[in-house]
Amino acid sequence: MTRPVARIARSCLAAVFFLAFGTGGLVIGCICLPVLAMLGGRKMRALVRASYRLFVLAARLTGLFRVEISPNDLAILSGLRGRVVVANHLTLIDIVILVAILPDSTSIAKAAAKHNFFYSQIVRRIFLTNDDPLRLLAEARRLIGESVNVIVFPEGTRTPADATFRRLHRGAAQLALHTGADIQPIRISCDKPVLAKGQPWYDVADRTIVWTIRALDAIPVRSPAEGHGTHAEAVALTEQIFGTLWP
Repeated sequence: MTRPVARIARSCLAAVFFLAFGTGGLVIGCICLPVLAMLGGRKMRALVRASYRLFVLAARLTGLFRVEISPNDLAILSGLRGRVVVANHLTLIDIVILVAILPDSTSIAKAAAKHNFFYSQIVRRIFLTNDDPLRLLAEARRLIGESVNVIVFPEGTRTPADATFRRLHRGAAQLALHTGADIQPIRISCDKPVLAKGQPWYDVADRTIVWTIRALDAIPVRSPAEGHGTHAEAVALTEQIFGTLWP
C-alpha cells in the first residue's frame, strides 16, 4: 500500500473511531451513567474506565495506535491510590489513555467541556470542572480521601513536545497542598505527533502511532497545618513539577 493510500485508509479508520467514541459517549452519559448513579461514583468511573480501555484495545488491534509502558511503570501506576497525577498534555486523547491505565481516577476539565454535545454528561458526572475553584478543591479533597486519583494537566491546554515556552498553572500544586496528596508525574510522548492543538483529526500518519507512558519519581507533599499552602509554597511546588516533567 502506497503512503498516500495508507494515509487515506488510516484517516477513514480514525473517522470510524471518533464516531464510535462520540456515540459511545452519548450512550454512556445519557443512559448508563444515570442508572449507575444510584450505585455511586465509583461504579460510574469504572464504566468510563472500561469504555476507555476498550477504545485503546481496539486501536491497538486495528493498528491505529498503541500504548507502550514498561512493566515497572505499569506496576507503579496500577498501584496509585489517592494521588494528584500530573502529566504533560500533547494530544486530544491523553486523558483517555491515562484513565484507561490508572485505577479509579477522575480529572480536572475545562468548564466548557460541560457543554460538549458528545461527552457533556460524562464530564458533569465523572470529572471535576474549573468553573468553581472552591467547590473543585472541596470535591477533590473528598475524592482523594476515598483513594481516587485526580489527574491534572498543569499546562491547561495541549502543548507541542518541542514548544520553547510553557506556562504552568498552579492548580495542581494548590490541589496537592490542600489535600496533602503526593504528586505522581507522568511523561507522555507520541510518535508521530497527532491530535495536537490545531492539528486536523484526520492527520494520523501512515503507520501505527505510538504513545509512550513513563512514570517519573513521585513528589512528596506535606499538607500545611491550616489545610492549604501559601502562594510561595504553590509556586515552589509548581517549579518542582516543571523540573520533573521537563528536566
